[in-house]
Amino acid sequence: MCFLLLPAIFRAQENVNEEIISKVAEEISSAEENATVLESLTDKLYELESDPVRINSGNFRESARLFFLSEYQIRALTEYVRTNGKIVSPNEISNIRGFDVTTARMILPFITFGDTHGALARRLWFRQTMLTSISLKPGTHDTTAAGSQIKALTKYRIETGHFSAGFTAEKDAGEKFLSGNPPLPDFLSGYISYTGNGLIKKVIAGDFSARFGIGTIINTGFRAGMSVAEPGFISSNCEIRPYTSTDENNFFRGAAVVLGGKDAEVTFFASRNRIDATTVTDCDSVNTYIRSLYTAGLHNTPGTLLKKDIVTESAWGINISGYFRNFTAGMLFTESTFSLPFMPSKSEPKDIFEFSGRKNLLAGFYYSAAIQRFILSGEAASGTDLHPSVVQSLTFVPGDRISFSFLYRYYSPAFCSFHGKGIFSGSTPANEEALSGTVKFEAARRLFISAGSEIKRSMWVKYLANFPSQSIRSEVRVKYLSEKLNIEALYNYHLSQSNLNELTGMPDIKEMKTNSFSLRLKYVPSEYFTSVTRADMKICTGNEAPGMLLSQDAILRFRVLPLRVWFRHCIYSTGGWDTRIYIYENDLVNSFSIPALSGKGTRTYLMAEWNIAGRVGLRFRYGITSKIVNADVEEFTDEIKFQVRVRL
Repeated sequence: MCFLLLPAIFRAQENVNEEIISKVAEEISSAEENATVLESLTDKLYELESDPVRINSGNFRESARLFFLSEYQIRALTEYVRTNGKIVSPNEISNIRGFDVTTARMILPFITFGDTHGALARRLWFRQTMLTSISLKPGTHDTTAAGSQIKALTKYRIETGHFSAGFTAEKDAGEKFLSGNPPLPDFLSGYISYTGNGLIKKVIAGDFSARFGIGTIINTGFRAGMSVAEPGFISSNCEIRPYTSTDENNFFRGAAVVLGGKDAEVTFFASRNRIDATTVTDCDSVNTYIRSLYTAGLHNTPGTLLKKDIVTESAWGINISGYFRNFTAGMLFTESTFSLPFMPSKSEPKDIFEFSGRKNLLAGFYYSAAIQRFILSGEAASGTDLHPSVVQSLTFVPGDRISFSFLYRYYSPAFCSFHGKGIFSGSTPANEEALSGTVKFEAARRLFISAGSEIKRSMWVKYLANFPSQSIRSEVRVKYLSEKLNIEALYNYHLSQSNLNELTGMPDIKEMKTNSFSLRLKYVPSEYFTSVTRADMKICTGNEAPGMLLSQDAILRFRVLPLRVWFRHCIYSTGGWDTRIYIYENDLVNSFSIPALSGKGTRTYLMAEWNIAGRVGLRFRYGITSKIVNADVEEFTDEIKFQVRVRL
């Protein structure tokens, strides 16, 4: 009863921020199909919420912490403060070149109008955050699994002044809860961090994530998707941050130091981490080699347990960067050494350029320059074998309501970066050359149109294409945004080439043409109810029937109870895997769910959250998927998730 009588203000801001964070996450993830990769996105958003950006600092590096803004918007925001003085209201942000009312509202939870001393005073408070999530699929029984089918995750963070520390522990479904000597969770990560304002900018001991430049050589965190109509968030900003995600291989374990003054920074880091790999032994059983890295992170069978932590990667790096008013540049040198040498099979032509040996030394240069209404950004990198990668982008904003972006990228077939997540559309940054262009136009006060196209070619053979192949992608997005009604229509065209697998006759090339249509309507009649309707259709050349999807969401908040409820019912029918449809789902805090729906069936979930004075949050999610496997047989799969989040 005491909780029910608490003033509504204690939960109002919490709910508003949560909704904006979900909106930003859904928008950024619209072109990304890997939910695991996107986990660090919500970590960064919640960090920004607890330590907001001081937009009146007039500092490019501080403004660049708003990573979901374009570099043009970041520079426009910084230059506006330097020229006109402090921003005093959110309405003023919407009048800055490159911004609109929607963008200004979106960044509000992550900024502060106060000065440095005010922000630091707030950080002197002792704060703790703990999050525990448990999920289970009741109908799943795997007798070969090493452990139970419960998936568990715990994250803890403590902050006081300039210091913070935390840990992450995770157990996937089928893994043992505790193993080893001493017994520990399957994945355990931790760190201690110091953030300063003087010569020493940051020190991290333990597990950390890094990004330098555009991210071609090193980016162990979030990478924006490659939608050609929304071309990602290209920025040359560098960062070292604590690692809080659950990718069990792509992070550094050791120490990092950032030293700097007003216009320059130097970053040193060293790491020694045990990672998963598939190994082979030669015929005389004397030498062992790495056949490939194992990146799934699942260790629930005898075979996958043999791959766990079998290789040690030692890495070091130094990054030097300079930040000036209209120009940013930097250089990066890094080396990774493995305890076992790589020896790919090279039994197929696509394996010829695979990395072999123990050491991988890379060097790169990146820059960003603002010249009136032009933004130029680029990065070039190579190893000692001189197989380069080059990325170059150009943004032109001739007016406040229209912008043009162009991007060229080239990755040599033999270029290898184990920790790179730059701008590429394949599984690895190698063997592709592409040119893309995008135009974004504010046609009316609330009407936004964006369109783009990309031509890409692979210079060498690749998976499912035993010849140099090419692809074309085009996309058009139309958005109408108002206080109560948002409408988005999306059209996507994709042409790709692969092997034509015929049993007889000469080998030939198969061209797959895909046309996708999507319509999304969001209606908010009041602050307590939100309705989201979505309809999709996907058509592919060939014998597959079109893919179709209808989805209805309802989000309810209550005037008195600190309770929110999400409900979705989705009907889908696709002719096969080629016409599969990805759809974003609301999930637990710091979690993503972007299932690929194929075949015929329905997907329904109900999620509820109980917030107690903004300090304790309880979430429960139940989902069920039905799928027709034969004409008269329907299979059901359900999942239960529970989460507790405490903020003190």
